[in-house]
Amino acid sequence: MGIFSFVSLALFAIGSAAIYVPYNYRKPYIETKRVNSFFEGKKWVVLVAASDGWNNYRHQADICHAYQVIRKNGIPKENIITMMVDDIANNPRNPTPGTIINQPNGTDVYKGVVIDYKGMDVNSKNFLKIITGDKKAMQSIGTGKVIEGGPHDKVFINFVDHGTTGILGFPDDFLYADELIDALKTMHASASYRMVLMYIEACKAGSLFDGLLSDNTGVLAVTASGPRENSFGCYCRSQSGLYKTCLGDLFSVTWMENWDAMVPESSKKKRTVFFDFNETRTNVTDSNVMVYGDFRTGHETLSSFVGNKNQNKKHHSAEPIMTKTNEPKNTLSSRIVHEYQLRQKLASLSSVPKRKNLSTQLSLNNEMRLIIDKALRKIYTAVAKARPEIISKAGDLFEPNHLQLSLDMFPCYRSILNKITESCFSLSQNPYALDRLTIFANFCVVDKHIHQMVEKFVDASCSDVDKSKIKNVI
Repeated sequence: MGIFSFVSLALFAIGSAAIYVPYNYRKPYIETKRVNSFFEGKKWVVLVAASDGWNNYRHQADICHAYQVIRKNGIPKENIITMMVDDIANNPRNPTPGTIINQPNGTDVYKGVVIDYKGMDVNSKNFLKIITGDKKAMQSIGTGKVIEGGPHDKVFINFVDHGTTGILGFPDDFLYADELIDALKTMHASASYRMVLMYIEACKAGSLFDGLLSDNTGVLAVTASGPRENSFGCYCRSQSGLYKTCLGDLFSVTWMENWDAMVPESSKKKRTVFFDFNETRTNVTDSNVMVYGDFRTGHETLSSFVGNKNQNKKHHSAEPIMTKTNEPKNTLSSRIVHEYQLRQKLASLSSVPKRKNLSTQLSLNNEMRLIIDKALRKIYTAVAKARPEIISKAGDLFEPNHLQLSLDMFPCYRSILNKITESCFSLSQNPYALDRLTIFANFCVVDKHIHQMVEKFVDASCSDVDKSKIKNVI
């Protein structure tokens, strides 16, 4: 195990007392040694809001805000690739049609955003092709833009959505950790970057990198949460006003508001990734902001990835960016945002027919939850009966043990989840199920071939489930 892996494991594991980067990496104002402009390389930015629906308003708001930050910092449009379903700005529930905000009474962050991939084009396969520079495969999709990087280039990837153990969500499919790691290896092998910085906003985001991401390939991942915890929405409840949803995510809003508030510009040029991480981790108290990968990248200035205002004055952001507020942010676990919205709406309704209709929706959602839990419990019980020795290692369906993932367990994990989606209900379209998947990851950690048995139990356990009725269960 390399020194960087050892330090990362020892000081950034959930449950440790570590709050800051180790002392010998804590150098917040070291200017990166600059090479001449020819060899300095380009900056590439990939922004992804990988969800859909009004209840996930915050994800697209975060990414639109990030776009404004990047553009204001002088990175040209041609170097920014944006994936966003784009169903929020003109959503019938939007009280300010055609706009998106990322804080209460905030400026419109949607104005001027160039979206390269919308609607059904927002999926994991396209994302992987974009970051690995597969221009031929993307030439007839969206704008066709991909990262066309070289050995001196820097890449910033900002991904926002739901997640669970070893997985990031898209509207209709999943991105698994091994697929992301393989893509990063492809990028490294093809010398398409000098360094990569990833900011990942999702529940259990740390599980995609913990023990999986190499510490010597120039890639650093900063995550909103550790391997076994949820991330949090912010500007929720009363702070959202007429929007009646969370306006942002706590990790994303925190790092961007900190950046927006910084003056003078010279401070931004000197601010390292590690300094930003430390400040953000201190300010985000509902989850543990984590860091994984090659710590050398953490010494680079954040502006060397997201740009700085004076690097190219002919490029401007479409709107002024956010102001930092000292007011405490109302937060909600990302897992309960939608349900909270419905219950809040129910409490505010005076119309009896409307209250009855919404109560029916909540009751139906709870019924669907029970069906999901029953089916998954049947699968779990069948495995426990056939392989009782595995349960002590894997844990319970609702209280799984904390096991270290490995890249070679993902084919098994993916196979089981694909079978559940095929025979029971779509996992990607039912966010409630995401918190129930860790046990299947654990099965595969213990036995990488167990999927062959589990898949047989899936068919039997879901024989009475009407797949067409299990949709959008929260």
